[in-house]
Amino acid sequence: MIKVKIHTILNLKKVIGNSEVEMLAPDRGTLRNLLEIMINRWGDELGSQLYGPDGAELLPYIRLMVNGQDITFLEGMETMLQNGDEILILPPVAGG
Repeated sequence: MIKVKIHTILNLKKVIGNSEVEMLAPDRGTLRNLLEIMINRWGDELGSQLYGPDGAELLPYIRLMVNGQDITFLEGMETMLQNGDEILILPPVAGG
């Protein structure tokens, strides 16, 4: 098992109960695996904040970063995680 740190803000912080949480993930696990573990722990409320109605694809406005890099520049949801990685989950943010 590896340990990763997850950072969240806004409504995701409310669901998880903290802006930062450490979790264990399987060796050679992916970001997709980690999100599944998180949804198993925090339930459908978290799942509905991250995934569309079919539960298969991330909502298009959710940004995920691993160690400061957007996953679109890595391997997407199949990005392999390593011990000590930091994951940032950003829900939509608006301002004006």
